[in-house]
Amino acid sequence: MRLFLISFLVFNVFISANATRKITTVSEDFNQSENDCSLQNDSTDILQKAFKKGHSKTEIVSIPKGSRPNPSNYLKWKYRHRHQRNFRRGASFLTQKTILDKYGRKILGRQDGLFVMCKQEMDDLLRKANGQLSYVETELGIPAGMWKNTEIIRIDIRRPKKLKIRLPTGNETGANELWIPGGRLPNGYLESVINPVPEGKYTETIIMLK
Repeated sequence: MRLFLISFLVFNVFISANATRKITTVSEDFNQSENDCSLQNDSTDILQKAFKKGHSKTEIVSIPKGSRPNPSNYLKWKYRHRHQRNFRRGASFLTQKTILDKYGRKILGRQDGLFVMCKQEMDDLLRKANGQLSYVETELGIPAGMWKNTEIIRIDIRRPKKLKIRLPTGNETGANELWIPGGRLPNGYLESVINPVPEGKYTETIIMLK
């Protein structure tokens, strides 16, 4: 759906200044989280069944960016409801520390939507990565070596519902030619968009990858 993270992870953090930095203790063990997300292993079949009669992935992708319809027009209610329930325990994304340092931490995200992952899937991804940067880059569609020798920051938003969490339309600034309708990344991870996140509504954790 995008190099998710070329836009999502590198350019999602937007505009802010003179903010105090809030950092949590680095955690290397994500095994304790309750993972109730619909993980990527069944994503292809689920997405194929998600479209309302007469609609398809090919149809929506073919519509020019800026004119794509709201997902409620072509995705079944059950699918949309299930998708959004997966974010009830929180949302997360990764970015480079240099991006946060450059744009600040007062407000994170673009006005037209900040792309986020399901917190439980982020936990699962980092657990499986076991500190290996190459694994994270591969899973999230980041060009190999792009994050080499840089500090990676994990941002967690506890209550994304309060920030109008929603399925991406594909009209967002961060959506590129890899965008897929249905709130899925190329490797099957769930994604949503939320409004910009103000300071105090998120936690920041340094992730040790090598």
